[in-house]
Amino acid sequence: MFKPLFTVAAFLFLVVSTSAQNTGPDPMMVSLSIEIGKISRSVSLMSEKVSAYVDKMDKAPSAGGSSVTERQQKIAAGLQLLANAEQLLIVRQRFQIELVEKLGTTRTRLAHVERDVMPSSIDRSVQYEGTTKTEELRETRRTALNAERSSLQTVVTQLTSTLADTNESVREAQSLVNRLRRQYIPELEREIDK
Repeated sequence: MFKPLFTVAAFLFLVVSTSAQNTGPDPMMVSLSIEIGKISRSVSLMSEKVSAYVDKMDKAPSAGGSSVTERQQKIAAGLQLLANAEQLLIVRQRFQIELVEKLGTTRTRLAHVERDVMPSSIDRSVQYEGTTKTEELRETRRTALNAERSSLQTVVTQLTSTLADTNESVREAQSLVNRLRRQYIPELEREIDK
């Protein structure tokens, strides 16, 4: 049951360290890194609380206490739900980061193609070919660049649409995690304090 918590913490560390390697000052990446840091701290805190709770539950039967109560089972199930929701959020945020990076790369390539498709750029690229068929080379180059531009514009449109959907799914996952935290963490703390 608690293996996912440690897996989540390890994954968070990987995501944060990967994000830290990206030297671009993209505000969305900074925001995502901050959010992942918050999740990492939350998972660590939750892991400590769950460990304390499990220790308490393990000691209760041996100390002459009762076995696990229905309330304790409900809390354990809720914590498992919370751990799964945290994992879902991490996966969605990682996908969001990858989409942002891919969109940035594609937009950069599109800008290069836009520059290269200009008549003066095509003339410069054909100028050093050393052939008498410069007009054919220009037209071939122009056609290839226009095809690449069209393809890149389609990819940008698709990535933008997918990113919008992913942003919404990240917000939904964050909302779920927050609701589960508000519901089960206080219950866990009350149970630990008994």
